[in-house]
Amino acid sequence: MFLALAIFAGILYRTWVGTQVDAVVVFSAAAHVPVLTWGVEVLTSEPKVEDIRLAGSPTMLAHPPGKGPWPGVVFLNGATREGRFHPRVRAVARGLARAGFVVFVPDLPGVRYGEITTRTIDGAVAAVREAQQRPDVSRGRVALYGVSTGATIALLVAEDSRAAGGVSIVGGIAPYTDLRDVILLASTGYHRDRGRLELYNPEPYVSLAVARSLAGSLPQGRDRRILLGKLLRVPDKQDDPLAVLRERWVARLGLEARKLVRLLVNTDPGRFPALYAALPPRLKKAARRLSPIDGAANLRAPVEIATAPHDKYFPTTESRELQQRVPHVHVTVTRTLAHAIPEPSPSALGDLAAFDGFLVRSLHAAG
Repeated sequence: MFLALAIFAGILYRTWVGTQVDAVVVFSAAAHVPVLTWGVEVLTSEPKVEDIRLAGSPTMLAHPPGKGPWPGVVFLNGATREGRFHPRVRAVARGLARAGFVVFVPDLPGVRYGEITTRTIDGAVAAVREAQQRPDVSRGRVALYGVSTGATIALLVAEDSRAAGGVSIVGGIAPYTDLRDVILLASTGYHRDRGRLELYNPEPYVSLAVARSLAGSLPQGRDRRILLGKLLRVPDKQDDPLAVLRERWVARLGLEARKLVRLLVNTDPGRFPALYAALPPRLKKAARRLSPIDGAANLRAPVEIATAPHDKYFPTTESRELQQRVPHVHVTVTRTLAHAIPEPSPSALGDLAAFDGFLVRSLHAAG
């Protein structure tokens, strides 16, 4: 009996040591630490990279040399115009492939422009289901890793009965979990923290992405085409991206679209509840569908979330609220993160260790 326990302990120890090595490989790709990254690239096999389509979405595929099967990862990036071609996104995918995973990075509908709608989620579910069924994915299961809104999409896919059974873990960096609170944050600069309104002041892009997402959730037709078209022409880095909604052309929109605009340009948190309640039922239904907090009861896979103490887009309360609803959600708050990108510092070794723990636990469950 003692011999059997010793053998089991040895296997378990080697497994965790191997996962720690994998974490170093992935971290070196994500953070791009010059000497470490060079050493990892020398000691690991160059992955194979190609473009495929996954359930209709253009997708980067990266995997180790050989035929597999390998443990699968679907990596969901946040809003960036470069999508799967973003250098850091490609580096992370290649790092995961060097660590022994087959990795899929789909360009989902709307994500490049910060336009997250139910079409985005349906596209993500379809892509994950197809990945789960591929012969190069072992055991028909994939890990879902995501960054920013990509982490939110990963949570929503893991809550969806069409794909949830084949999800091994959700690993996310700085997601939002309640779109209603993010709308409040984007329009007024305040968010709710344990029932209290707290000033936060996120990056201006949050308000633009929220506006695009809600405009994209309007019914097909003239108002959606005009409103979304105006918002898509606003530069992503504009300081006041919703100034366009305070112009005279808004008066020509229909009633439902004007109600949405009134909500988006409101800066008074006291008026927010009434303005939100006045939204068309279709938009409020979409907001619930795009909020992982609403489907938290359906979340079965383990969840690892890492976030900065003061993320520039979404407060840590977005992750903490989900943790309070679901016992198997683990949240790591670490100064190693600057929103999506790890930035290690010799003066914050404890934070680096915390982020390393997040990586090790996520990769261990995936492998």
